[in-house]
Amino acid sequence: MRASTIAKIVAALLVVLVVAVVGAGKSLKSEAYNRFLAERVKAATGLDLSFAGVTKLKLGPSPVLSFTGVTLSAAGGKGGPLLYIDRIEARVALVPLALRQLRLDSITLIRPVLDLRQLGALGPTRPLDLTEAPAGAPITRPALSELRIEDASVRWTDGHLQVAKASFHPETEAGGPLSLQLDGIWQNTPVSLSGVIGPLSSLAGGKPYPVQFKGSVGGANLTLRGSLAAPLAGKGLDLELRAQGEEMSDLLRLGPTTATPQALGPFKLATRVTDAAGSVALSDLDAVIGRRDAQLITLKGQVGDVLRRRGMDMLVTLESESLSLLMRMLSQDLPNAGPVKLSAHLSDIENGWRLTGLKSNLGKSDLAGELSLVQTPRPRLYGRLSASQLFLGDFSLPPPRSGGQAQPSQPQRPAIPIDDGRILGVDALALDLIKDLDAALSIAVGRLHWGSTTVTDATAELRLAAGRLGLENFAARSGDGRLNGEIRLDAAAKTPALALRLAGGSVDPGMLTGGALKGTKADFAFDLKAQGTNMRLLAGSAEGSLVLTLGESVLDKGKGGELSARLARDLDPASQRSGELHLRCLVARLPVKAGLISFDKGLGAETPSSAALASGSIDLRTESLDIAVASRTAPLLRVRGVLGAPVVSSESGGKPLADANPCRTAQARRLPR
Repeated sequence: MRASTIAKIVAALLVVLVVAVVGAGKSLKSEAYNRFLAERVKAATGLDLSFAGVTKLKLGPSPVLSFTGVTLSAAGGKGGPLLYIDRIEARVALVPLALRQLRLDSITLIRPVLDLRQLGALGPTRPLDLTEAPAGAPITRPALSELRIEDASVRWTDGHLQVAKASFHPETEAGGPLSLQLDGIWQNTPVSLSGVIGPLSSLAGGKPYPVQFKGSVGGANLTLRGSLAAPLAGKGLDLELRAQGEEMSDLLRLGPTTATPQALGPFKLATRVTDAAGSVALSDLDAVIGRRDAQLITLKGQVGDVLRRRGMDMLVTLESESLSLLMRMLSQDLPNAGPVKLSAHLSDIENGWRLTGLKSNLGKSDLAGELSLVQTPRPRLYGRLSASQLFLGDFSLPPPRSGGQAQPSQPQRPAIPIDDGRILGVDALALDLIKDLDAALSIAVGRLHWGSTTVTDATAELRLAAGRLGLENFAARSGDGRLNGEIRLDAAAKTPALALRLAGGSVDPGMLTGGALKGTKADFAFDLKAQGTNMRLLAGSAEGSLVLTLGESVLDKGKGGELSARLARDLDPASQRSGELHLRCLVARLPVKAGLISFDKGLGAETPSSAALASGSIDLRTESLDIAVASRTAPLLRVRGVLGAPVVSSESGGKPLADANPCRTAQARRLPR
């Protein structure tokens, strides 16, 4: 056959094809075809399908069937549409079109909006049947090689996913599993996913629908595999999730909370995600968060309701440089302590969390017991704690949010610190914690250390409510003696008010002074009230009394300070032959009025070879001293200066002490009520 003949045959066929295609295109009646599609969708899903514009078939080498303003909603349109698509473009195969068949090779959804909140309107579904030819339209036969989505939005109760582009490719033209690729933004965080899901024909089936994804969300790499029993309703989850990344807080920002999470460091987790009980749950959770050189948290257990953060049942272990890092996770500003090692069982309670089986080491201290934190309507911490060793120096309060700015009546801190010998600070008290948190804690400590002071078998009740702090029913042992007392701090008052009461009977002075005093028993009673926003203001407004009675004891001059060594040398020269000063007794009965300690023969001491009786004043408002010490063996001594830098001088002409028993004289002083 000659080439010219072949060319004529091909040309004739092309003419026939074009005529057939044009005829098929003209045979498409928009209203009839849209009505046909709406009926089929209604029969398959029970939902209403509507079109805002005319359906068109654009002819050419690659014909395109287009729909405008497509809406899928529940009957009556209650609650808004489940799905709205601005435009749908379906590429149609040319040759089948000539045979009056709409063979859809690929579909592009442009600017669709899917509202998952309306999934409740979707009941039982059946496969979509398009086999019959509608009146006024060719037969529709989907044979998709690609489904594309552009500029989509998926919305749900707690957020939305903006999809820049996505594509789905079936395994064969006949269907089969779909491979997918998706890029978008979730909660202002980039999302990129790829994977394989089950065939579209299985979405409405009764069998579990398989899914398998991998990708990234922000800085986190994710893999997800498993199945959904009801994929169209987003229910019946049975998925294995694995994730890891460089910053856990980036993943937490995707949750429903509006709070900004603290930086926690890298993470790695594996868990199973299910919703058999009607809520999204995590089981077999195994997570590691942070770094060992800063903060390391491990979690093992389950979460019954992820979205509501309920049903927690986890073993938690923590290693951290500071307890404050953990507290910031809970949006609380609690006292710092470090380094920290902690293990406990974590569970949730109404509006909060509970730690039971708590075992921890914080600095040199150890703590055990249980704690509960309720966050609303006002944060409240309660529980019981015990410790074999508790060093108060391991804990420090967070700095005040005010930045420590002084009130008008408060002495201003100089720009350049001046060493004037004053030891009472002007830093604002850290009262924010007292104002922001309520607490009820029962505390028991085997050995309690505060500086050089050590007591044993200490118990107390800590109460904190509406800005008022109370350390109540404090009791402890010091040797064979007992201590008891209470502290109350009212931070809710216009000017914070402090009340301190502490009494000890037959206590061991060595335990209270770090070994500076050794010997027989001591009795004391402190009863003070004060007001102020820092230690200097509190001392300057103090009211009350200080009482101390000490029996036979030995003062280590090396631990008593320079003032004690100087007084010991002048009052009892015989003590210079050893590093110790032997005391037969020491009595102090000191009244405090408006920050002024003024006493007349209210301080007496006796040694085997000497005795002394003191009168004078200590002005806590300025920390100034003016004390006269009369003794039997030395000239009159004057102690002046300030608390942090006292100066001792001798005055000639003073009368030697004639009192036969200075301790008894001091003990007889009456204190004003």
